[in-house]
Amino acid sequence: MGATGQLGTAVIDRLRAGGQAVRALVRPGSPREFGAEGVELAFGDLRDRESLMSACRGIATVVATANAVVPRGKSSFSEVEDAGYDNLLEACKAGGVKRVVFMSVVPTPRDGSVTTFRLKRRIEEKIRRSGLAHAIFRGDFFMDDWFALMGSRIPLRGATAATLKRPFWFAKAFMAMAGSSIEGRGVALVPGDGTTRHTPVALDDVAAILAAAASSPESSENLVENVGGPEILSWHDIVGVFSRVLGRPLKTIHTPAWVYRVAAGILEPLSPQAGNLMAMSWVSALYDTAFDARPLAERLGVRLMSAQEFLRARVALPPES
Repeated sequence: MGATGQLGTAVIDRLRAGGQAVRALVRPGSPREFGAEGVELAFGDLRDRESLMSACRGIATVVATANAVVPRGKSSFSEVEDAGYDNLLEACKAGGVKRVVFMSVVPTPRDGSVTTFRLKRRIEEKIRRSGLAHAIFRGDFFMDDWFALMGSRIPLRGATAATLKRPFWFAKAFMAMAGSSIEGRGVALVPGDGTTRHTPVALDDVAAILAAAASSPESSENLVENVGGPEILSWHDIVGVFSRVLGRPLKTIHTPAWVYRVAAGILEPLSPQAGNLMAMSWVSALYDTAFDARPLAERLGVRLMSAQEFLRARVALPPES
């Protein structure tokens, strides 16, 4: 579920490379087509319970990454991450699915104030109460997205189905206005005072962890774990990584946490997704999400990529046209 998104696509590629048979839930008219062997298409939607019943029949493990954070079209949080996951869990039980691998987000002190965090906790609880075996992974900020939101298109290079390239008006407007601030003007956009510490993770590493858990149930049975990269970094530390990779000093523009909070309140009635993104930025500016992510990765056989490795790899790719 979420097969056409950036993370879902990467998980499918990992599973396929490992020789796993994959069935991908794809909305009719989806821009992503799977032409390789080992991927069976099931056309449907989380909002369509009957299509899920058909998609889940005969499946051993469901990997669920679908969300409404950066929508492609008209979809709401309530349709996708509330009623949609109710439909999915019902279909899993009816179809004989043995296990659910779910992509969630790291906990924060303000989960109840941010739509994404609040809904992820609700879905986690539904999964735990469903009676299905499960592995729940709570991901910290993805380098691919949050490094780009600091004012750079470099993290988007080479990405398939990049989240920030979706035709969502807010993402498009932000990237048009500030998407090349780092490489173009030498200015990084920093949430808050830049001192909050996080465990940013490369999306490809998250995909590897989800694929490993889906392929080896014995290694991650009824598990709830935080997923991050190999380093704990402040926003200022990340600016330093950009500076080293690009070989030049960078200036910073700090956005006070309260600005994100006010923007979230203004945008929420107009665009819940835009308001949610501002609320997530507010949390990132105020609260640490720092932990040691290495033991889980080592147990699942995944080598985590550092922020510097991630950016160097993207810099080596040609700029997006």
